Amino acid sequence: MSISAFMPEPSGEYEKLFNVPVATEAFFGECWEPAAEALGLRWVPLFAPGIEVTKADLPDVLEELAKLKQWAARGLDGDRQALMLARLDRLAEELPKALERDGAVVYIG
Repeated sequence: MSISAFMPEPSGEYEKLFNVPVATEAFFGECWEPAAEALGLRWVPLFAPGIEVTKADLPDVLEELAKLKQWAARGLDGDRQALMLARLDRLAEELPKALERDGAVVYIG
């Protein structure tokens, strides 16, 4: 199984095609969750069971992704670091685009 971001009620072609991979469940448990716990994050731990993100939530979610990116840059190395940083960058880049429409919801889980 894996964790990804998608739009459960898409409007338009972009939203229908929106799908951003986050992590496999194993990698999430191995790298993302320990980092989120160490950093005291609130949103990121909810990605595994699944959470809906709206435009109002976006600043907080992006702030946590930035903290997680800093942690990964210091706390990981090699392929694990490269993978996590790439996924964090893409998620942080795509979420604001997906949530431009009023009422849009992105499900991460």
